[in-house]
Amino acid sequence: MKSALFVDFDNVYSGLRKLDPMIAERFGRQPLEWVQWLIRDLALPEGAPTDAQRRLLVRRVYLNPQVYQRFRPSFNHGGFEIVDCPAMTSEGKTSTDIHMVLDMVDLLQHQVHYDEFIVFSADADFTPVLRKLRRWDRRTTVLAVGFPSAAYRASADLLIDTDQFVRDGLGMGQGVAREFEEPPPLADAVPALAPVSAPVVVESAGLPSVEALTERVRAEVQRADLPVPCARLAARLMHEYPGLSPEWLGQGGFRRFLESLPLAPLVLDWTASGGHLYDPVRHVLRPHTPLRTGIVAADWGIGPSLLALIRQVHDTTGVPLLSPRDFRALFEAVVADVAAQPFQLNDTGKRVRDHLRETGHDISRESVNWVLRGLLLCGHSFGAGEDDVATLTYRLVGNLINLCRREQVVMDDTAPAQLQHWLTGAVVEA
Repeated sequence: MKSALFVDFDNVYSGLRKLDPMIAERFGRQPLEWVQWLIRDLALPEGAPTDAQRRLLVRRVYLNPQVYQRFRPSFNHGGFEIVDCPAMTSEGKTSTDIHMVLDMVDLLQHQVHYDEFIVFSADADFTPVLRKLRRWDRRTTVLAVGFPSAAYRASADLLIDTDQFVRDGLGMGQGVAREFEEPPPLADAVPALAPVSAPVVVESAGLPSVEALTERVRAEVQRADLPVPCARLAARLMHEYPGLSPEWLGQGGFRRFLESLPLAPLVLDWTASGGHLYDPVRHVLRPHTPLRTGIVAADWGIGPSLLALIRQVHDTTGVPLLSPRDFRALFEAVVADVAAQPFQLNDTGKRVRDHLRETGHDISRESVNWVLRGLLLCGHSFGAGEDDVATLTYRLVGNLINLCRREQVVMDDTAPAQLQHWLTGAVVEA
C-alpha cells in the first residue's frame, strides 16, 4: 500500500509537550523510530486489503525554522523532506496548513497512485481535505494529539490512539500496557522476530518452515505479559518474511495459517479486536464488553436528568462513563499519588490504575489516562500546589464544557455544577 506522510510539527510537538516535555523531545529527536513503527506495526486503515503492507513513499515535515531549527538534522536523517513554514503574522501564525493541503491535493492527482494519506495534526482545518480524499477513494490515517473535533475524527479512516503512539511509536513507558494489548514491540529489546529459543530454519523457497514459524510464534507469546494481538503478530511476520503473505504457506489467509499451526496449549480467541493468542496458564483474556449503555440512574445515586447530561457529554467528548463513586476514587488516587511522587504521565497513570484496582475500583488504564491528558491539555500543572480534588474536577469540567461548545452542543447554565457533582461524587441520592 503506497502511503504519504505529512507532519504538522508545530501542532504535534506542542500537543505532546503539554503531556510531557520528554515525550515531545523524543518525537522531535528520533523520528526514524516512530516512522519504522508506522511501517512495521501500525494497523492499516479500514478498507485496506488484509494482506497489504505499508510503503511510505513520501515523508514531509512542516516546521517553523525560527522556533524548531534544532530538530532539522533529526528529520533530515530520518529521510524527510523539510518544508520551512516561518511565522507570517505578529501572532506567530504560519502557513503550514495551506502548504500541507496543497501538497496533499498535488499528490492526489500525481501519476503515482497513493493509497493512504497519513496526517499528523489536530488542526480541524484539515477536515475538508480528508473528506475530499475519501471521495477519491483514498484511505486516511490521522494522529491528533489532544481532543480533535468530532467532524475531524469522523473524516478519518483510522485515528491513531495517542497513548499507543507514545507507548509503542515513541517507546515511552515500556512497562505500561493498556488492557487487551501486549507490551511494546520487541524491537526495543531484541531484533524484530529474532529467534529466542530455536533457530529459524529457512526452506529452499526462501520462506521459514512450519516448525520454525511455530517456534517463533510460541516465543512471542512466551515473552508477552498480556495476550498477543493477532494483527500485531501478522504485521511482524510480514515485515520479517516478505513473501509469506498473501498465501501464508498455502493457507490463503493469516487466520487459517495461524489456526493450522500446532500451538496447543496456547489458545486463539477471535471474539474481539481482531483476535488474540495467549497462554491460559500465564495470561487472562478479559472478555470484550460493550459500552455500558444499560446504566440505571438509581444505581449511581443520581437523577434521570443528570444521567441524560452525562450521556450527552460522554457521547460528545469521550469522557469515561464512570460512576460518581469511581470518579471520586480516581481523583483522590491522583491527588495522593502526585503528593507522594513527581508527576509523570505514564508512571502516574499506571500507579493510579493499580491503586484503584487494589481498592475495588475496576477502572481501566485508558480511563485514567483520559482524565490525566484532559487536565494537562487544559493547562493544569501538576506539582504546582493546586493538586486537590476540587481544583482538578473544576478544571476538567471546564474542559468538558469547552469541548461541548466546540461541537455546538446546547447546555443550560446548570450543566457545569451538575458535572462538578458527578466528578466529585457529591451527588444527591435519588
